[in-house]
Amino acid sequence: MTARVTVMLTLFASVLYLPSAAATDAIVKHRATLRKDPSTHHAPILTLTPPEDVELIEPAQTAGYYHVRSSEGDEGWVRARSLEIVPAHSGSTVPPSHPGSGGQPASPPAATTGMASSISPSWDKPDPNQTTFHGPDGDCAPTGDGGDTFTNARKNRTDEPAQYHDVTWKAVQGLPYPVAGRSLANWTAQQLAEIQPYEGVAVSVVGYLAAIKVEAGGSGESTNCHFSNAVEVDWHMPLVEHSGDPEATAIVVETTPRVRQMHTKWTPGALAPWVNSADPVRISGWTLLDPEHRAHLGKYRSTLWEIHPIVKIEVFHDGQWVNADDLP
Repeated sequence: MTARVTVMLTLFASVLYLPSAAATDAIVKHRATLRKDPSTHHAPILTLTPPEDVELIEPAQTAGYYHVRSSEGDEGWVRARSLEIVPAHSGSTVPPSHPGSGGQPASPPAATTGMASSISPSWDKPDPNQTTFHGPDGDCAPTGDGGDTFTNARKNRTDEPAQYHDVTWKAVQGLPYPVAGRSLANWTAQQLAEIQPYEGVAVSVVGYLAAIKVEAGGSGESTNCHFSNAVEVDWHMPLVEHSGDPEATAIVVETTPRVRQMHTKWTPGALAPWVNSADPVRISGWTLLDPEHRAHLGKYRSTLWEIHPIVKIEVFHDGQWVNADDLP
């Protein structure tokens, strides 16, 4: 076999093992187990909790199971009845805007005076700092314990910018991104170039909290070394444009355990009065594209762009903005 043929075969094999950008995704509907084969003959590999998303390795069922890959790269079999199949998408994505119920916002949108209506590619995008998290279950490195290490490094930053760019909710929600794999490590240079102008910008956005989801339990995330203690996980917080808008229209904004260590008054209880409220919140942090959650589009979010991590939270109370660090 010639060297040229050997190289061609090696390249072909490597392509076969790259995750498909058009792969079919699924959402875990209720607590389920990932198993070594399509049976209950062996102990589970791990537990999946809703609304985790997985990628279907094979489109057809086997003995009532689907062969899947988790967002953390674990492969195995899950009962078909535990999954909701999400059709594959193709082409670049520019999220649509979503009006409030009945075509009108449930409450007047926050004033946009002085806010930029778009994010400029020329705005500063400083490299994230690196910290090691010390939690009850051990230490966690700046990139977690595997997975998409490039994205994890950005999720785990704790640096605070000297100033934020005040932008409209739509400025974040409308950012473009390609249809690509679940890890930036598998993206092409062209795909990476589509998000690079906008990732890692310090912004402030006004919106309304639809929920606070403490991602405890389950198998955890690689960014947090698969820890599942409530103080060691991210909070997924859907931020909608108008009070009363459905969660499917949201931008997801996330607090991280590394940042929360510096903000002890950030608790779900303290922020509860602003969940499903007519009073807005102002979220400040870093823009980030999270490629893992395409299956959540149109159900739990409207875009893969996030503010992650959040480094400042302000709530509107008695006619003025109050820093969440100053809440009782």
